[in-house]
Amino acid sequence: MKVLFTSDLHGEISLYEQLLRFTRTYSPEILLLGGDFLPSFPPTKRYEDMIPYQKVFIKDFLIPFVKKIKEAQPEIYLFSIPGNWDLAYPDLFREPIEGWIDLALKKYRLNNDYEMIGYPFVPPTPFRPKNYEKRDDEVSPWPPQKNPSYLRVSDHDDDLSPVDPYLYLNSRETIQEDLNKLPVPISNQRTLYVTHSPPFGTNLDRLKSGGFAGSHSIRFFIEKTQPLVTLHGHIHESPKYSGSYMERVGKTVAINPGQFTSSELHFVIFELENIEKTLSHHCF
Repeated sequence: MKVLFTSDLHGEISLYEQLLRFTRTYSPEILLLGGDFLPSFPPTKRYEDMIPYQKVFIKDFLIPFVKKIKEAQPEIYLFSIPGNWDLAYPDLFREPIEGWIDLALKKYRLNNDYEMIGYPFVPPTPFRPKNYEKRDDEVSPWPPQKNPSYLRVSDHDDDLSPVDPYLYLNSRETIQEDLNKLPVPISNQRTLYVTHSPPFGTNLDRLKSGGFAGSHSIRFFIEKTQPLVTLHGHIHESPKYSGSYMERVGKTVAINPGQFTSSELHFVIFELENIEKTLSHHCF
C-alpha cells in the first residue's frame, strides 16, 4: 500500500493545494496527517478567537478539501492525529467524514494486516496551548513556561481557560505512562506508529540552536518495541539542520519530513510492504 505522510501544515492554503496536486500525481492509498494541520493563530492574534477560527477553517476549507481528495483518489483512506496547536481537532469528528479516520490513541488494522497506531501528545513546549502537552516522564526537564497558559476545557464550547502550566502539567499522567497504555499491535514488525513528537536526540528533533526537542519516552518506546516504521512532525526545521529526514532507531525506520516554509510542501512517500526500496522525501 502506498502511503503519503505529511505534518505541520498549520492551515496554510498553499500547502494544502500542493498536497491535493501530489495526491493526484502519486495516487497514494493512504494519506496520513501527523498533526498541527489547523491554523495556529487567528488574524486577531487573540487566543479567545482560536477555536472559532479553527472551526471556520474546518467547515469552509478542510471538509471541501477532503471531498476534492476523495474525487481525485476515491479509494483513499485519510488518517490523522492532532498536534499541540489543533485545539479544535475533536470538532472534525462531530459527524463521520467518509474515509477520514481519527487515529489518536487508537489502532487501525489495514486490509493487508498491517496496523497503525497514533499518539498526539508532545513534551511541554514554551507555547501557551496545553491540551496536547504532557510531561515526558518524571525526570526530563521542561523549557520555561508562559504563565498563564490556556486549555480548552470542553469539546462542546469554544472557551479557553487560563491555567498555571506548572500546576496543570504536574497534575497529569506522563507520556511515558500513556505509551504503556496504547493499544497493543499483533506484530510490531507490521506496525506503523504516528506520533506528533519525534524521538529525542535524533535527526528528527534537531533545533536551529543545535539542541533537541523530542521525547525521551517516545525514543525509549521505539527502542523497546521496534515497530516497522514511526512517523513524526512537530520540529519543522529538523531535517534542514540535521541534514536528514530519517534515522534508524534500532531496526525501526523513523521519519520526520519537516515543514520548513509555508510555500513548499514537505512529505514522504513509501510502500508499506517495502519501505527500504520505496521511501522518498519530497520538498517542492
